[in-house]
Amino acid sequence: MANCNNLFSEYNRSIRLTNERRVTLREKRNDLRKRINGGYDVVKNLDKLEHLLEFQSQGSYVMDTIINPSNEEDQYDIDDGVYFLGKLSRDNRPQPATFHNWIIRSIEAGKSDYEVEEIIDKNTCVRVVYKGKNGDLNYHVDLPIYYTIDINEPDLADKKEWWHVSNPIEFIIWFENKIESGFKKEFILESRLYADEYDSWLNDIRKKDHQLRRIVRYLKAWGDFIKGDMPPGIVMTILAGENYSEDLRDDISLKNTLINIRDYLNSNGFKCIRPTTPEGEDLFEKYKAEQKEYFKNALNSFIESANQAIELENQKSACRKWQKHLGDRFPCFLAKDEIEGSKTYVTAPLIKSDNSRSA
Repeated sequence: MANCNNLFSEYNRSIRLTNERRVTLREKRNDLRKRINGGYDVVKNLDKLEHLLEFQSQGSYVMDTIINPSNEEDQYDIDDGVYFLGKLSRDNRPQPATFHNWIIRSIEAGKSDYEVEEIIDKNTCVRVVYKGKNGDLNYHVDLPIYYTIDINEPDLADKKEWWHVSNPIEFIIWFENKIESGFKKEFILESRLYADEYDSWLNDIRKKDHQLRRIVRYLKAWGDFIKGDMPPGIVMTILAGENYSEDLRDDISLKNTLINIRDYLNSNGFKCIRPTTPEGEDLFEKYKAEQKEYFKNALNSFIESANQAIELENQKSACRKWQKHLGDRFPCFLAKDEIEGSKTYVTAPLIKSDNSRSA
């Protein structure tokens, strides 16, 4: 059987966020925080507000499952929660749209080193779009807005669904518990007190790049390549986390995880249940029948190719099966054109890239 584990290792290096890009995105995120804080001082004085603001990193950036988009014109997506700290109950506080408006006005009033291309007021967040210039990154920052009396039970300012409990930190903890990485919510909620311990976690544990993180990246890169009605990153992360199959080889782990995902969806009526608040939410609930069918067909096709790739004896032939679903970034130019066990083959030299980590 063809072993493509080395090809997956190189593929992972190509889709994983490099240290340089991670630092760049973090600097720009921090710049937007400063801009909002500065503008909020103006808005607060004008509207006589007493709420304090805090920020919490969330999503794939923290979990290190963010990927490089296949198209350089596509945008990197960062999630950064904005928290209004107060004591008002849901019935007594302003409507969610008002809090969205305060953040938009704060962005417009604040000063920044980076020019905002567009501000989009979505139902569950405010999106700030930046257009890269002179080779800079295209990216957007999604700012979900929360009101919290208790930091452990924040309410999301959802313009359509109104206020409801939503705690993205729980999702990070759920994922890191799957890996048993030792991540603690205090790393984010009480970052000043746990700064040294968090740095140690980043350097000693997350850098090891657990196989489950890689599997999530592969699924996201699959969706990025296939496009169409493929599920978003959070769905891919949940499906991988609930159905992960460990193996010494990434190609076998991915194949078995894909099969487990299909069995999981077939057994539960095609549902993807969020493992954190809002409890019991099915992330496929609003999918149309044709969207579900699209993903089912894509999944079945990927599983068929994965099975064929594992069974093939020639690595280059097997590589083409993987490349069909993962795109040209999957490095078939490195594949050995030989039958497994043969002594004669042709292969290109391994090309290494810098993917050292930092938070």
